[in-house]
Amino acid sequence: MNTTVLLKDSMVFVKKNRIPILAVLVFAAVSIMRPRFLSPINIFGLFDYMSGYGIAAVGLTFVLLCGQLDISMGSVMALTSCVFMLMAPQFGFILSALTALVLGCVLGSVTGFFVSFFRLSPFIVSMTMQIAYRGIALTITSSKPVQLQEPVIKAISQVDFFNIPLTFFVFLSVVIAAQVFLSKTKFGRNLFVIGGNIKVADGIGINVRNHLWAVFIIQGLLAALGGIMLLTRTFSASGNTAMDAPLSIIPMVIVGGTVFSGGKGGAVRTLYGVMLMSVVYNAMTMFSLHINYQQLIRGVILLLIIVSDKYMENKHHKI
Repeated sequence: MNTTVLLKDSMVFVKKNRIPILAVLVFAAVSIMRPRFLSPINIFGLFDYMSGYGIAAVGLTFVLLCGQLDISMGSVMALTSCVFMLMAPQFGFILSALTALVLGCVLGSVTGFFVSFFRLSPFIVSMTMQIAYRGIALTITSSKPVQLQEPVIKAISQVDFFNIPLTFFVFLSVVIAAQVFLSKTKFGRNLFVIGGNIKVADGIGINVRNHLWAVFIIQGLLAALGGIMLLTRTFSASGNTAMDAPLSIIPMVIVGGTVFSGGKGGAVRTLYGVMLMSVVYNAMTMFSLHINYQQLIRGVILLLIIVSDKYMENKHHKI
């Protein structure tokens, strides 16, 4: 009897934590097949990669929880990082970073305005904004990379704890703050209601319009912060920064357990998804896959995620 209960509890535990367990298994498998995967420089790079895109993924989590979508995060990261790099030589790190973060909020609010006030398709609006924001970034940089060894950014890039970069701990702090906000505040809990059924949310008095607008602003803020974190890796920004962001970040969030239809997910789940997909992306590099094949695999992964998510949604409605 005890064995049966133990087995049942074990199965429940595995099911509940399947994503972090899978991430550990993939990490172990790649480590065995490619020993250089465990080299200090690769481990540092792996956790550093998680940071920029991971922070933006947390922002996307807020949007998806409401059943919405924003694919402009890469362009927001590009534009805000370009503004930071152009301002930093004259105004320094703090003012440049604050300006970039405020700009991220403004960009997110523009996208959110059309979605929340006019109830336009979030995909169409964010796709339009994606093109516009990247166009502005290319214009202000004359389509050339802006390179700068900004002292604070350089110092951040050199700080690590047991070979884990400081930027990863910034990412973890964002995850913790977001999870507390979603689970402990009325606003955060309302997002799950809106994602579950927007008409019900309207009916019980939740100001859906303001909530939707707010999550896009949060997405813009965290995309901007993610863009600044990317600078600690490249010391360079351009209109082409984070071109692969939607294709990389969306799978991170969905694999973690935040569904396209909304109402289910969380920041900690996104952390798990970021860890798993970052290991997968890094593994493709370890196996020396051509960049074109890597993009193909990422596209296939995203397609499979969308199909499976839709299947589970339809199955749930039938029950």
